[in-house]
Amino acid sequence: MDIHYYEELITVVETGSLTAAADRLGYTLSGISRSMATLEKELGFQLLYRSKKGIIPTKECEAILPYVKELLESSKHLQQKAAAIKGVYEGEIHIGTAYRHFYRWLSEVTGRFHELNPGVHFRIYNGTSTEFAEKLEKREIDFALISEREGNHEWHRICDDELVALLPVNHRLAKRKSIPVEIFAKEPYVATCPGLDIDSGRFFDDCGITPDIQFSSMDIQATYAMVDAGMGISITNQINSLTNYSGVCHRKLKPTKIIEIGLAHEKNLAPAAKAFLQFILPQLPDT
Repeated sequence: MDIHYYEELITVVETGSLTAAADRLGYTLSGISRSMATLEKELGFQLLYRSKKGIIPTKECEAILPYVKELLESSKHLQQKAAAIKGVYEGEIHIGTAYRHFYRWLSEVTGRFHELNPGVHFRIYNGTSTEFAEKLEKREIDFALISEREGNHEWHRICDDELVALLPVNHRLAKRKSIPVEIFAKEPYVATCPGLDIDSGRFFDDCGITPDIQFSSMDIQATYAMVDAGMGISITNQINSLTNYSGVCHRKLKPTKIIEIGLAHEKNLAPAAKAFLQFILPQLPDT
């Protein structure tokens, strides 16, 4: 049994594509195809099939995926523990952040740790808080810089953040000090990451408000550009606010909404990740 075949299988399932899996792993397409064929021959049943949505795991494959993930996690722990016993750390640490604000800090702190431990490499991802909380549960990442979410993970508070309204500077409501939440049900709204479980969506749900979504984007910078162009108003986390759009102003919300932001991590960290945690806890960013 070659454990690398199982790593390739998980990557194919995650990406839904042999080509994308090959690109992510730095392999050739033919190499990935041969690995999957070899693994199917070893196990004695089909693992994948092609659908309109891409490459999909078979029912038999779905049944073994939890065990495959446990196998890979145990292998990672074993390799890192063996390295730690020899006095070195090695492996790969995966970190998700819902806030671009932390990119600089992440780059600095991971860079310093890598200098001390050249065998440890990092992958940093951008996404939503809920997405990363779920990935922690599935042990797909080790750490996440997110707003507080439900889940079976450890939590280290960093700061409190506040949701703010975004308006064109020439908007009739721009002179107000605060914007009532009811306004967002009446004014054209620019939604960021529509359909995803993000802080602004939770705020609207808590207030019983359905915003009048006229435009949407999957990137906060695009949201700012549309607000700047006068296409509508929006809401964002203050920590994510951009200052390079002179045509956009920030206003408080009524009621206010405070968001707790912190560092989350899975409870059963591998040795390299444990060492990184102890390294960064005294250096958590002061926002």
